[in-house]
Amino acid sequence: MSVVLMRSLAGGAGVVAALVLVLAALAFCFWPLSGRSAEEWLPIAGRFAARHLRGQHVNLSEAPQAGLRSGPPVPAVSLPRAANGLELLRAPFRGEAVGVLKDRRRRTYTGVLAVKVSSFGLLDRAEQEARHAAWGGVLASLAREGSPVSRVQWLERTVPADSDEIGRYLGDVWDRDSVPLESLAMQSYLDLAGSAPAATKDHELFLCLQIDAKRAWRQIKRTGGGGGLDAGACTVLLRELEALGERLASADVHVAGALRPGMLASTLRVAFDPWSRPGLARLASVDSRRDGIDERAAWPVGTEASWSNYRTDGALHATYWIASWPRTDVGSAFLSPLLLHAQMTRAISVTIEPVSPVRAIREVEAARTSDAADQDLRGRMGFMETARRRRMAEATERREEELA
Repeated sequence: MSVVLMRSLAGGAGVVAALVLVLAALAFCFWPLSGRSAEEWLPIAGRFAARHLRGQHVNLSEAPQAGLRSGPPVPAVSLPRAANGLELLRAPFRGEAVGVLKDRRRRTYTGVLAVKVSSFGLLDRAEQEARHAAWGGVLASLAREGSPVSRVQWLERTVPADSDEIGRYLGDVWDRDSVPLESLAMQSYLDLAGSAPAATKDHELFLCLQIDAKRAWRQIKRTGGGGGLDAGACTVLLRELEALGERLASADVHVAGALRPGMLASTLRVAFDPWSRPGLARLASVDSRRDGIDERAAWPVGTEASWSNYRTDGALHATYWIASWPRTDVGSAFLSPLLLHAQMTRAISVTIEPVSPVRAIREVEAARTSDAADQDLRGRMGFMETARRRRMAEATERREEELA
């Protein structure tokens, strides 16, 4: 197109028009829009448009129309597109069962730990830094050579509070002789308790550990025995989960335990539809032996994907992607306002890929070489070094010092 303009327009006008067109094309390809360039947005937009044209942005399960069957087993629930290839497994562990999420397409196996931490925001700065260093030690232990762990994820979410929990507590401690129901104090308390569940949120914290069957095939082969790939992978995963729980305990993180199959299904269900949690809590209070929900009930009945949100049953989800982390020094509690003071139902997730020391050293050396070559080229071309590039180079040097 630039050549056509130069030939069609005489003199310098053609050169200027061609130059403007080239600059516009470069800006279109490389100028970031919401953290991504046009080159990165085009495949996303193309897949989105193709799914809409084929009607794949909507998924409706056939389970509600199946009814109750006495003989044949209930057909599997049709999974939404986002969950295609996923399967919930039951892994035996010391006489119990642990829930494992298998991804058949990527050949990964994921286990989930429910954890709790003390009031981090109330600790002094030195104690916060010590906790932060302990967490760094936990992550470093997962990045050893030959580790089967492919991803680590921490997920903190707020969910609607159990609307019956206050009522159950009141029924247990209420002295009806001292405080009659008709009293002004009791009526005021009941009014307050009735309005509390709508405004309160419960915080839940999970730590997910994933192994890659391709990376861990040697360990799986040694431990699987005659149980096949799933049995061997679950054995390796549970071993890593147990070791992770011990390291977390030494880092002052309380591990409630690995999620059982029913609890993992319930956790997934609440992730798709947070407002299903009060109903699930009422079912658990009626039957104390109930351990979560059936694995087939973990998935939503209906989903609809649009450009700006994702609808699942009675919930509407919007995702905000963190394009970059702070480049200046921040304290350990810089995420506290987001984690502690949210008034809405939300989930915050950070996924980490453990990198072996050999690969990390190779990558940081390549980054240092690239930075040096880029700085030399910019100096010969007469470009000034910006503060942003200085911070990036300093971050690379810090990574190299940490690995030395």
